[in-house]
Amino acid sequence: MAKKTNEIRENSLAMNKFSIFLIIIIPLKAILIFFPFHLSSHELSPNIVNLQIEKNRIDIKFTTNLEAYLAGIDFSIIDNTNEHDDGEYYKKLRKLNKSELTEIFLKNWDSFISLFYLSLEDGTKLNNFNFSIVDIENIDNLDVSRLSTVHFFIENSGIQPFTFQASKTLGELIFRQIGVENGVTQFLFPGEKSEVISSKTGKPKIWYDTFLDYIPVGFTHILPKGLDHILFVLGLLFLTPKIYPLVLQISIFTLAHTITLAISALKIITISSKIVEPLIAVSIIYIAVENFFNSSLTKYRSITIFVFGLLHGLGFASVLSSFGLPNTNFVWALVGFNIGVEIGQITIIFVFYVICIYWIKTKNYYTKFISMPGSAIIAAIGAFWFFERTLT
Repeated sequence: MAKKTNEIRENSLAMNKFSIFLIIIIPLKAILIFFPFHLSSHELSPNIVNLQIEKNRIDIKFTTNLEAYLAGIDFSIIDNTNEHDDGEYYKKLRKLNKSELTEIFLKNWDSFISLFYLSLEDGTKLNNFNFSIVDIENIDNLDVSRLSTVHFFIENSGIQPFTFQASKTLGELIFRQIGVENGVTQFLFPGEKSEVISSKTGKPKIWYDTFLDYIPVGFTHILPKGLDHILFVLGLLFLTPKIYPLVLQISIFTLAHTITLAISALKIITISSKIVEPLIAVSIIYIAVENFFNSSLTKYRSITIFVFGLLHGLGFASVLSSFGLPNTNFVWALVGFNIGVEIGQITIIFVFYVICIYWIKTKNYYTKFISMPGSAIIAAIGAFWFFERTLT
């Protein structure tokens, strides 16, 4: 009798594992067939502008995904090159070598340079820029986006102070004035003008200005660009509809990623994104699958969330490093970025909770229609990302 009971338990466990396998694999196949463009690694990073005022001219270095620009991608709308209608042309451009891509770019020089201009205090706009050179990264892996830096300049004959502005189609910009102490450093939203730029040493930025500048940087990393972090947070949300366990999980996650974000930003610990990104995908899978076996917050899950939070902090730090942190008000920039991240997470939780959970608090309904399907989809996407990030 005992032997038969054990066999029934083993068969039941096997069926549960097989069911979970099907629940994850079926959504994964659907994602691969119908929505592959949402899960590509070809994400567009904010473009970077380095401007320096010389004695006789103003030099500008614009770092971008040149193939995306030439393919007609609007950086302010599209975050992923595979989402563009002419994605095939982008892939064709990506296969070109440096000289071939440079040749095509130079044919489009006039249209490219028309996207930038300097504005004087009297309202005059200048865009009579001259081409210098273009540096293109040498990346053989066609599945990896490459960056190019276009060098151009404008003759400087007393045309300052001025502001810098780029077309909205170029999306978000990281703007830096180099070669002068306390030069202008800004995160510019699409089409936004920079602060007034001068060749003179600028005034030290007040701490709260730096703090406020970096809040939107952290927020936009979550919404709309941080899909992997969004899915992890939703995985925490799907454990139970109760508020206290949710708040506790988010608090643990926040504490952990704040620690590693600070440590990494201070360059005490640095880990390659090639290691961090696949592990973040693993954390998404783990949390989602665990929702099938637990319906309440346990000590073990709390520890797991803390460990994964440390991992996600390294992911946040890799993004922050591309923006750069100012030498002055470093701590306030870091705090502002982290608060922006938290506002993004809270926004996701609040909106999803109100729309999808508040009205379905009954445990059976919640588990059947929210927790299980949602966790299955999250695990499937995490599995896809793991293989994609490991193989590319």
